[in-house]
Amino acid sequence: MKNNHFLILLTLTVAISACKKEVDKPIESLSNSTSTNPLIGGTSVVFKDTVFVKDGEVTITFSKSNACFPSNEIFSFTATAPGIPTNAKFVWDFGDGKSLTGTTVRNMYIKPATYTVILQIKSEADALLQKASISFKALGQQVSPTAVFSSALSDINYLNNMSFTSRSTVPTGTIVEHLWDWADGTTSTTSNAFMPKNFPLVAEDKTYPVKLIVSANSGCKDTATVNVFVPASYSISGNFTAEQFDGCTNEYFIFTPTATGVPAGAVYTWDFADATGLVTGNPVKKQFTYQNDYDVKMTITLKGKIIYQTHKPVKVFGQNIKPKALMLKNIVRSTPTAEKWAFYSQSNIPHGFLTGYRWEMPFNRVDDNFNTIVEQEYIKAATPSNYTIRFIVTSNTGCKDTALATITIPAK
Repeated sequence: MKNNHFLILLTLTVAISACKKEVDKPIESLSNSTSTNPLIGGTSVVFKDTVFVKDGEVTITFSKSNACFPSNEIFSFTATAPGIPTNAKFVWDFGDGKSLTGTTVRNMYIKPATYTVILQIKSEADALLQKASISFKALGQQVSPTAVFSSALSDINYLNNMSFTSRSTVPTGTIVEHLWDWADGTTSTTSNAFMPKNFPLVAEDKTYPVKLIVSANSGCKDTATVNVFVPASYSISGNFTAEQFDGCTNEYFIFTPTATGVPAGAVYTWDFADATGLVTGNPVKKQFTYQNDYDVKMTITLKGKIIYQTHKPVKVFGQNIKPKALMLKNIVRSTPTAEKWAFYSQSNIPHGFLTGYRWEMPFNRVDDNFNTIVEQEYIKAATPSNYTIRFIVTSNTGCKDTALATITIPAK
């Protein structure tokens, strides 16, 4: 950063009888006379905008140094007049409370203002021989700006939409222009410190060396550059499918992305929300242990950066979800002509719960009333009779199992 920047724009507002500008040159080369005062800026300072002003018989030549950092604005004055004694004194009043004596003098103006410089040429006895004056505008010292700016993301949903804020300053004067070079082939010019910018939508991450050039009212400039990272933008949409297989025996799912607009080289990562960790692949096979509705999330990354995410619930039955149909049977009552039997469900299921019992009894009797116990009476015939009872259980997953029982009714 710069300290003590200096700049002045010279404006001549002088009532003169004649004025002309010559090619820039060190002011001291315009006169054979030299000042006894130490020259501000030393011998290396370079002056420009040399102007000759004639006021009466006096010709004043003045110029100024470059006002922008790292130099200071320094005014140099030289006066000549015909018929002046060699021992005459040239007394300069610079209009800012300072004065010097010499044919060539220099002055630095601290504050911006329009100043009138008065020259009195006096004899050795202090008699006034000639008098002249000139007026001009000085902008003072420290007129070079310091360029500083920051960037911010305007909307998280639009990663190429950025905003930029200039925090540039100038010790003396004002910032009058911000020239933004966006490094994408475009520029913007404004007097405002705030500027929005939509960078092009590109398929690869890109870093733009954004440059800000600020100009002060003095004409001095400063430049700042910040590397602005803009992530790639993609028009990705869609979700994924979850296809179930072998639900009642060894359930597993195949997850297949259906998202469109995904760039080549993208990586698919899955979070199945069952605390088993992340899985990468396309497609992927997954077994869940327990029944649940899992909020499955699919994340698409490119070069380690997330470019798309989507999720949806997946209904899972889990493992060991097939019920086991079991029943007991016993004789409730036996008479010489009939027997009454009772059948009891002892069915179970490792994961889930039972939702249906179906008893298929002899003589076309069907009981679908979710009864855990059923009874049936059988008439004894002349010879023993065999009967088969079918018991079907259904779980909440829709899986079924069947148990068979055979009874023998003795002859009467």
